[in-house]
Amino acid sequence: MQKKVLGAVFLLLFAGVGFFLYKLLHQNVDVTVEVAKYESPKKQEIKQETSETVWIKEMAHKDAREFVFPVNELFMQIDSFGQKSGSGGKLKSFRLVIDRVDRYSLFCIIQTLTSLHLPYMVIKEDKVPLIYIEEKSEKQLNQVVLELEKYDIKSKIVEVWL
Repeated sequence: MQKKVLGAVFLLLFAGVGFFLYKLLHQNVDVTVEVAKYESPKKQEIKQETSETVWIKEMAHKDAREFVFPVNELFMQIDSFGQKSGSGGKLKSFRLVIDRVDRYSLFCIIQTLTSLHLPYMVIKEDKVPLIYIEEKSEKQLNQVVLELEKYDIKSKIVEVWL
């Protein structure tokens, strides 16, 4: 008897799973397919300025010796080295001697001195700037030389009396 009941339960279970799978697999599903039309991107018109008064072209044709950096602010500190000596005597200072003088090198030097919080003075003589640093610590002066080597600028510190 138990075999007949177990067989009947098994048969009902098998029929129920079969009916469920039949309904699951044979559903009517409405599928609408929308196909997007391909539109080629619109060509952008490139407008080239042909006028010779464009500032980029003017800057490109300038000789490097004629170029002056435009600034909005000018800071001048006159006799900053002479004030600390007290009397009118000479003051021990240091001159930064560099291997090349170009805009990039000067920019790197000034940024390095500013970031190290060192007082400095740049004087232009015969198209060659002279850079004076007022610092008593040799460690700081050597740090300047090491920092400039990162930018491939060979330099050395020379003691001078101003």
